[in-house]
Amino acid sequence: MLPIAVSTLLIFLVLGVPVSFAIGLSGVLALLLGSDVPAFMAVQQMIRGMNSFPMMAGPFFILAGEILGGARLSDRILNFSRSVVSWTKGGYGFVCVVANMIFAGISGSGAASMSAVGSLTAPELERAGYEKSFIAALIAGSGSLGPIIPPSVNMIVYGSLTAFSVGKLFLGGLVPGILIGLLLMVLCYIYADRKGIDNSQGKLDIKDIWEKFTKAFIALITPRLIVGGVIAGIFTATEAGVVACVYGLVCGFVFYRSLHIRDLLPLFKKATASSAMLLMLMGISNIYSYIFARENVGALISNFLLSISNNPTVIVAIIIGVMLVIGCFMETVAAMVVILPVIYPIVLKLGVDPLMFGVLFSISTVVGGLTPPVGLYLFLSMSITKAPFGQAVRYIYPVVGIVLFVMVFMLFFPAVATFLPNLLME
Repeated sequence: MLPIAVSTLLIFLVLGVPVSFAIGLSGVLALLLGSDVPAFMAVQQMIRGMNSFPMMAGPFFILAGEILGGARLSDRILNFSRSVVSWTKGGYGFVCVVANMIFAGISGSGAASMSAVGSLTAPELERAGYEKSFIAALIAGSGSLGPIIPPSVNMIVYGSLTAFSVGKLFLGGLVPGILIGLLLMVLCYIYADRKGIDNSQGKLDIKDIWEKFTKAFIALITPRLIVGGVIAGIFTATEAGVVACVYGLVCGFVFYRSLHIRDLLPLFKKATASSAMLLMLMGISNIYSYIFARENVGALISNFLLSISNNPTVIVAIIIGVMLVIGCFMETVAAMVVILPVIYPIVLKLGVDPLMFGVLFSISTVVGGLTPPVGLYLFLSMSITKAPFGQAVRYIYPVVGIVLFVMVFMLFFPAVATFLPNLLME
């Protein structure tokens, strides 16, 4: 059953079949041709994969991101970011990174952050002298903070699959996400300095910062409302998604009056399409989890890894390395759903901190979105900037290097991810 599943999946992927259909078709063929399991088991596993209360947080946060983007909170966030950092060398690049970091704390989605912020910052970055290819890489890198800085849809998927605390994962991603953002700002500074562009203009204006802060205050407290409520135990991550949706509607219709009834249908359509893709992947990929369980793949992989080394750090590094490679060819959520149920028990058996591993694993999914051939973040940023593929790839590698550096740093210094959650949550 397993050889049929793996071989047919590879064939479908090579033929260009969409990932969700490739996983589903190969899984069903494996059940039909390689076992005596009745065909309805595939449908049962699909429903079981989607029938998860924690997983409902994903669609709610996707909808919240669309509502908050439609309410044009990104405009106010950008204005605030400009007042804080645009006066420095490389300031326009800093604005892109800071605004994406703030919006990541609202939407939980990298694609939503890039669409809301990247399309607004790209023209001013180009006017400041940045190459389109660098702008594309910068937008992709800063947009990829969406799955790292809380709330994160990827961490919600991780928590749903492992029953680990989503609140702790949210907090665990905060420091690594900020660290990646700061290093991206260093990259902007080096680029601007070498090219002799985006020199510091004006000076820090506290009065202007306060003015922009007051106008953006409602938007800026959104991450505090969402993540703080989860951490304090006021509501679950799923309920936080509902709160974010309601809060977004209140912001759009009451506080800023930037939303109209006619705007809701397009927003709901976009959120429905994204949510359907997420849930479809969760359901279909669960067929593979069933196949792996029947074939005892977990034990085989465990024995293989332990034959290489008994050092937990080495084993985790190998797992993350494999995940990085797979993420280059599979959509990140699909890769998580297929791989995580197999390797998570191995990690626990080795005594690895599940919190550190969860944050590290979630960050590893970002790399696949930055690199071809899948490269969701890269290709989305290229469509925003109209940058040619060959040149954009040239600048994406330093961005990937920054993410990998933070991952290695966190692997050897787990407190980067675990300090805040252990301090603030039981």
